[in-house]
Amino acid sequence: MTTIFTLTEITVNSKSRYPVRKTQERDLGLYSTVANAEAEMKRQAQLELEAERECRKEIAEDEECRQEEKLRGHDVVLAFRITERELDAPSWGDIQSVRTYTAAGAPNDECLLDEMCERHFTGRQPEKIRFQPGDIVEVITSWDAELCVVGNTPPTVDDYKRLLPYWQENSIKRCAKNGVGYEETYCFHWDYSDDCYLAYSLGEGDTHFHPESPKVFRPTKPVPKALRDRLKAKYEEMIKLYGQ
Repeated sequence: MTTIFTLTEITVNSKSRYPVRKTQERDLGLYSTVANAEAEMKRQAQLELEAERECRKEIAEDEECRQEEKLRGHDVVLAFRITERELDAPSWGDIQSVRTYTAAGAPNDECLLDEMCERHFTGRQPEKIRFQPGDIVEVITSWDAELCVVGNTPPTVDDYKRLLPYWQENSIKRCAKNGVGYEETYCFHWDYSDDCYLAYSLGEGDTHFHPESPKVFRPTKPVPKALRDRLKAKYEEMIKLYGQ
């Protein structure tokens, strides 16, 4: 199988504020290897850092720039993503791996499982789980970057081993009920979408979702105390309702 690597830059407008900021994406190129894509990413990250320093200097020194910033803002890099895609394949399901990086080009997280689920998820090693319940994180996607609080972590390797007998037993029963053989279907295997966190966002009720691990970042700028308190209260509320 032949694959290529797409390098994508994710930005927000400098005027946008927490807890939810609208993001934009810009593809920076196609590369034959991860190493080549990372080299360009690091070059681009340095250029963006220098441009941001120059922009901040102009804003501090020039009244016209200050007014323009107040009115329109400017693009700020949040993160980079390298997506591995299969060549000569339909666009749905051709993703083979996803790697994310900070605005400085440092590794954030990765998922090396394909979207066609040929490689199954069997849990994460504990040292590969970067956040714990109660941590405040920023979930960065193609459409927004949202502050959240972690409710639970991805399953570990031990979780997978513990749950596997129960999961297989129930899967076999469900297959038999639907008239298909267990080995004939992939629908009961854990896949890339199971390598995810449980995250709670601000809002009324059980505002939860399951972002895949590469989408979860440390907050990319300081979080105001009022928002931290609201997120902590959200976590405590959900714990009371559903437990750890």
